[in-house]
Amino acid sequence: MNTNEFRIIHKDDLPLGGFAGIVETRMVMNPSLWASAKNRTDISHGLGDFIYLANGYFKADDGAPMHPHSNVDIVSFIPKGAVGHTGSMGHGTTITGPGVQVQRAGTGIQHSEFSLNGETADLVQIWFNPPEKDLEPAYRDFKLEKNGLTTVLGGNEADTFHNTMTCKIGYLNDHEILSLDGPFIVLVTDGTAIANGIPVKAGDLIEGNSLELTSHESLGLVVIHFTENS
Repeated sequence: MNTNEFRIIHKDDLPLGGFAGIVETRMVMNPSLWASAKNRTDISHGLGDFIYLANGYFKADDGAPMHPHSNVDIVSFIPKGAVGHTGSMGHGTTITGPGVQVQRAGTGIQHSEFSLNGETADLVQIWFNPPEKDLEPAYRDFKLEKNGLTTVLGGNEADTFHNTMTCKIGYLNDHEILSLDGPFIVLVTDGTAIANGIPVKAGDLIEGNSLELTSHESLGLVVIHFTENS
């Protein structure tokens, strides 16, 4: 990301993809993992150790089969619906929207995720490089309130995994203001707002070096920036 620039990426302008029972739009892809992303100007290349973001949904009673991860911190945000989880960590747990599961894959995990109750389930999946390689695998769940942002990774919080990046997820009330000073990436997951004087809506990804955002209605956000004193 060129942090001297402010820009808005619209989800509907990007190609629709996915795998297995997941339909998604990849909005952030770091060229260190995806060489094909190097010359793409339609997506974000991430920020620091924030390397990937996909915005989509699980098909009804479908999802991703068992697959491995290692040396990555994975934030799975379920805005709406319910998602079951099986695997080497958090086996048998359910993420009910709005909820978040954070997995520290570390030395290696296997897992599968799938929608429940015969309904689709919205999904925002975000990847971060961990602060060290081969950490002990672990996971944490967060239930989100409809009022305020919850830090789910980094941020010098006692109940989050340490990371050079901070990830906050949640909701702002009507006319509430979010100000950021320094490099950031923000995904709007619900509602509408004005960002640096420009209208934004659900599915828009905003990146830049300074942000003044005012909510026009109940506004869902994913907010990512550098962790202070990391």
